[in-house]
Amino acid sequence: MSAASEREHVADATDEEIDAIVAEFGGDARQAIRALLHDLTQIALDAEAAVSRGYVRGNLLPFKLRGSADPS
Repeated sequence: MSAASEREHVADATDEEIDAIVAEFGGDARQAIRALLHDLTQIALDAEAAVSRGYVRGNLLPFKLRGSADPS
């Protein structure tokens, strides 16, 4: 994958969006990051359950989930 096509898949958050997320957690950046990682994990798990493993060849999750067995 070329660098140009990789950039198309990266969502750039604005400073205002980042400030809003941190403010939602009372200014605690660790809590905000923890919540975002939790949401990302849930989205990945939902996608894993909804998509055929054969279709994605088992490469759906781009990161390892803590405490989960290796699906391969």
